[in-house]
Amino acid sequence: MTFEETVQSVKKNLAKLGIDLVGEFDVKKYLNSSFDKMPRHLILMVCETEMASKLIASDIQMSILFPCNITIKEVEDNSIIEVSIEDTDTTWSPSFKTAVADVAKKTNKTLKKVLDNIEKLT
Repeated sequence: MTFEETVQSVKKNLAKLGIDLVGEFDVKKYLNSSFDKMPRHLILMVCETEMASKLIASDIQMSILFPCNITIKEVEDNSIIEVSIEDTDTTWSPSFKTAVADVAKKTNKTLKKVLDNIEKLT
């Protein structure tokens, strides 16, 4: 699967799961002048309205930690495309509130579905 096909597959899965793409950050474009031969690296900022509402209702301080991030990057001399999701169980753990932990688990489960459903080309 090419980088572009992977990005499209992830975006398609986000839409299917009802997750909003609220922003994109092209790391290569941003760092191009300071990093020789920077591989393609895109950060998708994603959010699901219901979970975000529950998160903020549980702990207003958690707004610093959303939207969630999904990264798509070239690795291994650009021969492999890697997709990574934010582990909300870990990144949201500083709250210590049970309600936040519950939202984190649900969010993490949803983000894992994005990974599980990336189309494989044969």
